[in-house]
Amino acid sequence: MQNDQVEVDLIDISEKGDSMYVSKENPVIQEVRSYESNLDRAYKENRIGYKRYIKNFIPTKHLITRWFNILNEEIFNNEIYPFHEIEIIRKQGCHAEHIGWESGPFVYGELSMNNWFWNKSEFIYTIAHEMIHQWQWMNFHKTNHGRTFMKWKDKLRKFNIPLGVEV
Repeated sequence: MQNDQVEVDLIDISEKGDSMYVSKENPVIQEVRSYESNLDRAYKENRIGYKRYIKNFIPTKHLITRWFNILNEEIFNNEIYPFHEIEIIRKQGCHAEHIGWESGPFVYGELSMNNWFWNKSEFIYTIAHEMIHQWQWMNFHKTNHGRTFMKWKDKLRKFNIPLGVEV
């Protein structure tokens, strides 16, 4: 019984509006955020010439979800609904694509993400970009790179995340 009490004390669940979230002061969340070995394993060496290699960042659904949750809490105040589906596939001409869907009263989005990035920063910038499209879809049922997209530029700049039409 005492072990159950200890576990309950470690998980500080707070209510915020209609949703519940785990506090970032939670020791489990701090451990997950400090654990960077998942990111180290995401780099893969590719041969580009004789004795020349380049390391590319290879995303996984786990990393996409992890960074979605971090950005959602830190930048978007947990207002963005998670993507209904995440697809990792080779993309031609773009890094990712947000696909919005409606089913009766329900609105949700899917994410189609490129299967490699030059580095972790490019990966994070792309997730932030697509999260803004998810926010647009949730609120306006359309996505674009207009005024409602660019309104996030200053907020993202505080976290050193550039916002542009192309990432």
